[in-house]
Amino acid sequence: MPRPRVATLRQTRFDPLGPHVRSLALPSGRSVRYIDEGDPGWTPLLWFGGAGTSVRAFRLLEFARTLREQLRVRVVSLERNGLGGTPFDPNAGYPEYAADVWALLDRLGIANASLLAISGGGPYAAHVAAAAPGRVRSLHLACAYAERLGEAALELDLEQIARDPVSWWRYPPESPVHRIPGFADSAVEEATAALFARGRDQPPEGLALAFALYAGEPLPDLSTLAAPAFLYWGSEDGLVPLSHLERWRGALPHVAAVRLYEGEGHDVQYRHWDQILADVAHLGERVVVSQAGRTLLVDPARAEELLAAGATLGLAAWADEDEPEPRSRGARSP
Repeated sequence: MPRPRVATLRQTRFDPLGPHVRSLALPSGRSVRYIDEGDPGWTPLLWFGGAGTSVRAFRLLEFARTLREQLRVRVVSLERNGLGGTPFDPNAGYPEYAADVWALLDRLGIANASLLAISGGGPYAAHVAAAAPGRVRSLHLACAYAERLGEAALELDLEQIARDPVSWWRYPPESPVHRIPGFADSAVEEATAALFARGRDQPPEGLALAFALYAGEPLPDLSTLAAPAFLYWGSEDGLVPLSHLERWRGALPHVAAVRLYEGEGHDVQYRHWDQILADVAHLGERVVVSQAGRTLLVDPARAEELLAAGATLGLAAWADEDEPEPRSRGARSP
């Protein structure tokens, strides 16, 4: 049979190469870079990446884009001072960033939002929440740094980072992130772009300022935050240890859940990103588990039954039979 002379192809638009970074001038006079991924009617989530990350670092979590879209979670994030393509302002700290975040949400027509911080994004999320506690729908903290807790000030070797920015993102070989196709290469690209997008001869001033804030600024008062908080931690996290979890738990008046993953480290935000999304969408009323190659969204009681019968937490991709499950089957809430 002859082939048709004309075939209609399905693609009419460009597919995105990661999140689309947009720019906007705010009333503060600062021009900001931000992302807005998802439909306007979905649950808005403000995302705060780790220390030294650009706003495009969110693409490292889009291995679960299908799940995020099924759960109807819209992600908004504002790039921090001096990172990625955002110019460095030595006078812009936590209060200025918080004001810009809420001004951006006003421009986007978003009244209330859930907040999620990973690692070094924790203090930024805390200051944003403290600036407008009544607009916070829920707060999610994944292995998030709180403040200096009696330990020595965090040392930052800017020359070493300039020589090898990828070391900032390197996970050990046993980390489950290596199961994510393309993660390692994307992390290399993010490390380089986040610190040197404005030129290789530009020092990583944004990262240096962030570390100065970490060392010198305590958590703000969060006692008026009525929103439920969800904490996610690995019991073996050596970078942001459990003392920070306890600091958050003492500072937050309404901790709805502590998801402590036995034997896991500082990659909880990736390994359990699926559960974080479920908590954003359902506020703790659903758990993501996999059984026999299927990913299920079930109530907590049913999840306990399935886990006892051999199911595992998270997307079925994590339980690929070709590779052993990297760490624990379940989580406990102390």
